[in-house]
Amino acid sequence: MQYPTERELLERIKEGHENAFVSLYLNYYPLMLKIAYNKFLDKQEAEDIVQEIFMSLWQRRETLSLEIPIKYYLLRAVHLQYAQYCRHSIVSKKYLKYLQVFGENFSMINILENKELRNEIHSAISDISAPACRKIFEMSYIEQYNCKEIAYLMKIKQQVVRNQTSRALKVLRNKLKNVI
Repeated sequence: MQYPTERELLERIKEGHENAFVSLYLNYYPLMLKIAYNKFLDKQEAEDIVQEIFMSLWQRRETLSLEIPIKYYLLRAVHLQYAQYCRHSIVSKKYLKYLQVFGENFSMINILENKELRNEIHSAISDISAPACRKIFEMSYIEQYNCKEIAYLMKIKQQVVRNQTSRALKVLRNKLKNVI
């Protein structure tokens, strides 16, 4: 079934018409997959990311409000997923490098130091005065939600999530500057 305009297609998707969503999927999946593959250089990762984007789109269909053409929205989503993947990859590499340097055989002193450091970190987190700011930080760094997921769950804008995370990190840096 063909829809005359993108607007009409999006409206049908908002109403829950699966055939409209399938039409959108079939139309943009190949292009998104190509772009994702060019970024990730891994076919399975590219397919997973594109599927995730479409799944998220379907889950948020009722509240979806786009000011830009859907094609640009979907391609931007691929780019943002890649950026997030890169950020997480950098953190993982740093952690692996840390493990290589210090090894997996921690002595009792290391275990006690880690416990003390963990207590200091939890104490610093509790010093974040704004409850919403603390919750956003915990969701991001402890529960491992990404910015988009936190914004959706808390029904706030992604920029608010980024701002609150930044504020929380400033507090933590200040509280932990003598520890780390």
